[in-house]
Amino acid sequence: MKHLFDMPQTAEHPRFVSHRGFQPLAPANSLPSFEYAGRLGQWAIETDVHMTRDGHLVCCHNTTVDATFNGTGAIKEMTLKECRALRMNVGNRLECLRDDQKVMPLFSEYLAICKKFGSIPFLELKTEDSEAVMRAVEESGIGQEGVVCSSGQYDYLVLARKAAPRAFMHLIFAKEEQVEDMARMGNAGLSWRIDDPLARPVEKIRLAHDNGLKVCLRAGDTVESVRIMLELGLDYIPSNCMHGAL
Repeated sequence: MKHLFDMPQTAEHPRFVSHRGFQPLAPANSLPSFEYAGRLGQWAIETDVHMTRDGHLVCCHNTTVDATFNGTGAIKEMTLKECRALRMNVGNRLECLRDDQKVMPLFSEYLAICKKFGSIPFLELKTEDSEAVMRAVEESGIGQEGVVCSSGQYDYLVLARKAAPRAFMHLIFAKEEQVEDMARMGNAGLSWRIDDPLARPVEKIRLAHDNGLKVCLRAGDTVESVRIMLELGLDYIPSNCMHGAL
């Protein structure tokens, strides 16, 4: 199987991670946003994975539906039927979507889009049930070697590593004292919480690389910031809006 980082990173082929899909053309974490990201040839498509009360995996950023759907409640306290009865009411070009495109995506639907276009599933885990997530990945035909499991909680990645020994792990907004832990975990990377990528945090990037970790900053949303990220030797580039060659 091809390794996640086989594709050389160049100005012609940046490793863009479409944050919650390609948001300029559709609401975040919607099926159309994932589809657009795939059609644009993005290296990876990021989403957030939750589990409903009755054990179904869905894609949504927040732990509650309040901010982006016409309802209220925590996803983990709702059934799949209750979640899928809601419709998105926030996001770019919402008026262009059919009614069925405004539903909360199933995780399996997201994975099918990633597989269709050859984009890497970049999964922010919002559930502790990593085993269920990885079962769905395996059932999709992608396989754990072809995904990134990410979280801002190191403990979630520890659980994910047990469920997916061959998956790539990514720690969001790492602290320096966590670098050695991620290095021991192996096949891993991290992002630093740097408000301005133009600040060129060379020392922090070197620290990650010296420990055998991949590294990125968030987010590459302008041509200038992406060019600097490439110059700094970052390994992938999360973005809310960028795609294609520079």
